[in-house]
Amino acid sequence: MFSSGVRTGELYATQYDFVTCHERFTAFIAGIGSGKTFGGAVKGCALATPGTLGLVVAPTYPMLRDATLRAYQEILGDKMDLHKGEMLGRLVNGAEIIFRSADNPDRLRGPNIHWAHIDEGALCPDGTWEVVIGRLRAGGGAGPCFITTTPRGRNWLYRRAGEIRVFRAHTRDNPYIAREFVESLEASYTGKFAAQELGGEFVAFEGLVYEEFSRDTHICERSGPWKRVIIGADEGYTNPAVLLAIGEDNDGRLHVLSEFYQRRVLQADVVKACRAMAEEYHAETVQMDPSAAGLIADMRAAGLHVAPANNTVRDGLQAVKARLAPAKDGRVRLTFAPACVYTIAELESYAWKETGGTMRDEPEKANDHAMDALRYGVMYCDRRRGVFVG
Repeated sequence: MFSSGVRTGELYATQYDFVTCHERFTAFIAGIGSGKTFGGAVKGCALATPGTLGLVVAPTYPMLRDATLRAYQEILGDKMDLHKGEMLGRLVNGAEIIFRSADNPDRLRGPNIHWAHIDEGALCPDGTWEVVIGRLRAGGGAGPCFITTTPRGRNWLYRRAGEIRVFRAHTRDNPYIAREFVESLEASYTGKFAAQELGGEFVAFEGLVYEEFSRDTHICERSGPWKRVIIGADEGYTNPAVLLAIGEDNDGRLHVLSEFYQRRVLQADVVKACRAMAEEYHAETVQMDPSAAGLIADMRAAGLHVAPANNTVRDGLQAVKARLAPAKDGRVRLTFAPACVYTIAELESYAWKETGGTMRDEPEKANDHAMDALRYGVMYCDRRRGVFVG
């Protein structure tokens, strides 16, 4: 029995081994739906002993609020009093847990802590690990830090993996997830995408579609003003439903302001999220996957201005590539807010289809839902500016 009241019998074998491991640096690197976040929350609750201060980090505030924090609340129930303004949880045993976003790792600097949990660590920016472990010195000790995540290519976590005790699980290893959901994912993903998304393996994606993309060049904060904001939207349930708010400035440059990226979300909730995004940014239009006739109808019924997007794939790819490349003045014409972590991850894994060892002139139809929404938005803005789009 843990101090949190969670019984080890509720964990499957790999979760249990991860939670009970006493090495300082550990990671549960596993597929979608494998119970990573829950396992991490159990481990955190076990470490939240009287008088300790823990830190829980997720890539963005929405991910922290909607997934990581919920896992801790599910486990602790009324044993934790959450002060939302401070994002501080006070436990009945006297322990405290700080909940923070990693969208700016430097903001994670602060008081010394006893332990730390980085959820979806592969989506966190470079530097998150170094800042967090630098705070693990409460009481003059050297506390543990553990990561729960699905891999996202060979990024900082891949480079650090040799320093960490890694536990791995496949999506199908989780006995508590619906078999139908697992089978639907296995039917959707093949090759390297299946190895990463389901098997939790680090893979290198060759033949990237958007080879022009660079984190140093294309990720930044921008505040407008915006000539217009539009929303690119792609339908999904087993695969993620995606909404991208895209701002266009007076020079015609585009900036992806925010993203909604969720699996297994009902159509009514997608409509609700789209309305909220449209109201926040005063969006001019929603450019929707043209095959999503039912969702288009529901959005129109909710008062949204929605139109079927131009889905000419090849022209759309070239339009995005042209904007990622530097213009004559040296500036790029498409950038992304750091908080758009799923869109950024897709940009770094969106690859040309390979057949018989040869790359074909069409992309893999996997991990591409933000890429589709991005194409729809770029094509619409180019058409408004009179740029040839097919």
